[in-house]
Amino acid sequence: MFKRIFRNKSKKEILVDVGIGLTKSVLIALFVGAVLVAPGGVAGTLKVANDVFGEKPLGSRDRKKLRRTLYYLKSKKLIHIQSQYQKDVFTLTKPGWFAARRLYNSFVIEKPREWDGRWRIVIFDIPETKKGKRELFRYKLRALGLANVQKSIWAHPFECREQVFYLAREIFILPYVRYIVADEITGEQDLRRRFEL
Repeated sequence: MFKRIFRNKSKKEILVDVGIGLTKSVLIALFVGAVLVAPGGVAGTLKVANDVFGEKPLGSRDRKKLRRTLYYLKSKKLIHIQSQYQKDVFTLTKPGWFAARRLYNSFVIEKPREWDGRWRIVIFDIPETKKGKRELFRYKLRALGLANVQKSIWAHPFECREQVFYLAREIFILPYVRYIVADEITGEQDLRRRFEL
């Protein structure tokens, strides 16, 4: 369903189209919440505003955008909106969960016909106060297929800058993440075996 929305748009157009970008962000934020908060169920709860806009207070324009997006998703029967303890709780419906999963899984690292011999290295130093986001980022890097070289150092032989930075932006940890392209890594034979190079 959502793949059809993006099919005829360039990457630039998707980034400029705030409504579609926000819809995508909300779905992925809820999908990540379902995995981490309620792994035993189809729909997990999450404070969407924090995950979509970060920890800063929402401005009136952001609130309006978020409200329109949430009710659009509700009209498509992709999410439920329920009031609990004077707060709105957003949950994915079963169709919404599958749509969000397809969207999330679309972020895969493409394998080129021939490796260029260079390593893509991701390093990060995320504060202890953001421990949950740090663990989530590690989980996502592993899901993307990166290899854990050391505790906060991950590597992949193929270009993955776009995917890594997208994930970092989604979790609001972009300032703590660095992306390095290197010609060699000490002990890279283990990585070559890991990626069958």
